[in-house]
Amino acid sequence: MKTPTERLLDHAFKIFTPTRKESVVEWAERNAYLSERVTEMAGRYSTSEHPYVQEILNLWQDPKVKKVSLCWGSQTSKTTTTYVGLGWVIDRNPSPILWVWSNEKQARNFSNDRFLPFCEDSEAIARHLPRTNDGKVDRDRASALRIEFDRCSMNLIGGQSQRNVRNYPVTYLVLDEIDVIPEAIRKDVHDRVKGRRSYKIFQSSTPIEENGIWAEYLTGDRSKYFMPCPHCEEEISFEWKTGKNDYRLQYPGEAKREDGSYDFDQVKNETFYSCQSCGGQIRDADKFRMLRQGKWKPTATGEPGVRSFHLSSLYSPTITFGEMMIKWIKAQDSLDGLKQFVTGWLAEPWKDELLNATEEATHELSGDYERGEMMGEFRLMAVDVQRAHFVWLVRGYDQDGTSYLIDHGYAPSYTELDDIFARYECSSLVMDTGFGERTQENYEAIWRRRSKWWASKGWKNLTTPVSIKAVDPFSGTNKSGKYKLRLLHVDTSVFGGEILKRRSKLVEGFQIYREPDRDYIKQINGKFIVESVTRTGETKQEWRTKRHGQDHFFDCEVYLHALSKVLGLGAVRKKETKENEQKTKPRKKQQRSESSIW
Repeated sequence: MKTPTERLLDHAFKIFTPTRKESVVEWAERNAYLSERVTEMAGRYSTSEHPYVQEILNLWQDPKVKKVSLCWGSQTSKTTTTYVGLGWVIDRNPSPILWVWSNEKQARNFSNDRFLPFCEDSEAIARHLPRTNDGKVDRDRASALRIEFDRCSMNLIGGQSQRNVRNYPVTYLVLDEIDVIPEAIRKDVHDRVKGRRSYKIFQSSTPIEENGIWAEYLTGDRSKYFMPCPHCEEEISFEWKTGKNDYRLQYPGEAKREDGSYDFDQVKNETFYSCQSCGGQIRDADKFRMLRQGKWKPTATGEPGVRSFHLSSLYSPTITFGEMMIKWIKAQDSLDGLKQFVTGWLAEPWKDELLNATEEATHELSGDYERGEMMGEFRLMAVDVQRAHFVWLVRGYDQDGTSYLIDHGYAPSYTELDDIFARYECSSLVMDTGFGERTQENYEAIWRRRSKWWASKGWKNLTTPVSIKAVDPFSGTNKSGKYKLRLLHVDTSVFGGEILKRRSKLVEGFQIYREPDRDYIKQINGKFIVESVTRTGETKQEWRTKRHGQDHFFDCEVYLHALSKVLGLGAVRKKETKENEQKTKPRKKQQRSESSIW
């Protein structure tokens, strides 16, 4: 039995022995609780399923780090990681907090639906909420947009007005989905931490524009999450592709049927990740083990005190490789779907290399045939009308949708267009009649050749991508009468997007002749898309023309693609992800085409 002196010494040692500092992760797993009100997986918070969030959480207490940028994809727990970290701030390091959202409605909904329930259900945070005399949460001081905790306050605001952000000097600044917050307001809100010796900025988003979260990612240390391959034990990061056409997710070739459709059950169950180091097949079960053995590694030297992290949805424990592959396959059907996949799932900005191909890359579309060589089972011709001449283009089509650029050029008259049409044994011709000064002239010319020639006009945002109208060439109306010609109404945004995908080899079967003409290459790359974010947080797409201003062959390809759809020749194969998939080979015309295919 210890003497009184020994017991006194033991007590003294306990007082003066330093205690180990509790990490944010340890605090979170001991104190944070996610109820049914905020998640389907209710219970004590744990990082076991998302081990990559551990380092992110601990940065909340690292005094050397001033800014953290998360460029993360969907279903990766970035929002939960943010508000759990704020829970630690409220309980262990109370300081003024400003949380900026894309707009006030989103801020209010998130606060009511997720953050306030999280605070109320986690006892360590709930004890700091303001209370009324009867012990209930004081809703006047704990509202959706302002919460007055006992030792600090938090304001949640919409980031669409500079007036909203100028009255909040804070220590902790959080910005959610910064790419839909105008850049000027992002800069203004960063000034709210000026003058503070100790501050921290946490910002996250899926990238939309290159000067948003992607730019913030590039200014940091560009950390990626590396894990040991279960086959070769080399440390790898999950990448969508490691070369221009070297896709890492693969599925059995028989999952794609002969008619171009997919067995999605097989895709879902048998898709795997091919290790970029050894080629070993990594399955979903391997992914969970790999995540637990992974660690963040910087890939660049960033600004002092700035950390940045990239994480695609490939890492998500709730998304299988097969589900992600199905998303990719379905995304090919529309420009918006492709953009959403790239930004939301790959966590990459919608950048030039995806659709706005370089002129050098366009040469890769070259097939094994010469200019002027008769290719395809049918030939179609498109004409873009200019003030004193015509721009024309001929493309051959097979029944499966594979197409071949045969020839193109400039013609001074309708007679020469007739000669070209006959020379290449074309089945149909489509002419853009939107050049106002020549519309009537063109209508009458088309009328005289109406069995094979079509008129067309381009529009934006039509209810259907293409429609056929009957028009009187002499009155310009669609009223019933003796004289009629066929007029295609074409949504140029839709079909222009289709040409962008083909130009960038995201869709197979679109070929150009060997050693293509410089003028064609320049013009087919003459248009591109620029995206911007409006003051209301909406994403806006705008078509632009490159400085040289020539894009007539691009327009011809757009109208030709619309006509091919109408004639049943527009269905083409999507880009495969299997390395051993053979490229489409051009084939020569096997027999003389009929005079008309419709």
